Amino acid sequence: METEEFEKKIAKIKEEAGKNILSHFNRIHDKLFTSNNIFIAGYFALSRVQPNTSLLIVIVPLINLVFLIFIEYLMMEKSRKEYDVESLDIDDFIRLFENKDKKTNLYSLLSIISTLCVFIYFMYLLIFNK
Repeated sequence: METEEFEKKIAKIKEEAGKNILSHFNRIHDKLFTSNNIFIAGYFALSRVQPNTSLLIVIVPLINLVFLIFIEYLMMEKSRKEYDVESLDIDDFIRLFENKDKKTNLYSLLSIISTLCVFIYFMYLLIFNK
């Protein structure tokens, strides 16, 4: 009896942990989107304040925005397949779950790095492009 209760508690802990991980990924991605939108406004302002800075630099955060949207799309598609897991054949099922966590972590890491690059380039333009 105690073993069954312990196993149920472990299963519940694992389920809650999975939900928490998704919640953290969502919060991180929301902050990255918000930061990138601030950078878009900053790049526009920088192109107007510094006369030798082209308006075309706004392309940098816009490309990052497209990249962030693409990552969200990939994660949405993965979730859609997970939701419809009963209809997958065995090969698709194995492919879906064999590298699931690695891909999600990689996507999040890439989105953080790309947004950090946009920030660093903005700071470079702000400090050294006078």
